[in-house]
Amino acid sequence: MKARRLILAVIIVVAAVALQTTFFASIRLFNAAPALVVLVVIAYARHLPAEYALGLAFFAGFLEDLLAESALGLWALVMTTAAYFVLRFRDRLEDDFSLLGPFVFGVTAGALALFSVVGTIFGEKTLADAGIVRKILLPSLYNLLLAALILPFITWTLGVARRRSAAFKI
Repeated sequence: MKARRLILAVIIVVAAVALQTTFFASIRLFNAAPALVVLVVIAYARHLPAEYALGLAFFAGFLEDLLAESALGLWALVMTTAAYFVLRFRDRLEDDFSLLGPFVFGVTAGALALFSVVGTIFGEKTLADAGIVRKILLPSLYNLLLAALILPFITWTLGVARRRSAAFKI
């Protein structure tokens, strides 16, 4: 049972990375796209044990690094950091969307800001872009809207409702 859910999680992460690097690379509302992979990482980090959540986040970021032509390890660092942040605060959040929505917005904005800073350090020149604030806030807003769909879907695929340890009991 655990292996099947883990395989399903990997498939969903691969699908999210594929959508992010293909579909959302060409379809951009107001010149910005949702950070779908960050949202999926946030959704899984809410329920998985820390080891699985961090490993899945690193895998998602590394896969996005490979497909998005960014510096190798940059997205992996950002996704792992976002998952770690979610792990630190997930016990304080309930399934109430009035708490989860702003949390998703903040984690997404923080992840994109971290990507901009670290990307600039490694030569991506993202902080030199004049529309950097828009490129951080619009994907965060899109993730806030998509969270109403993605978070319950990930919870459903893991087979957990409120008991976090039911899906991947160690």
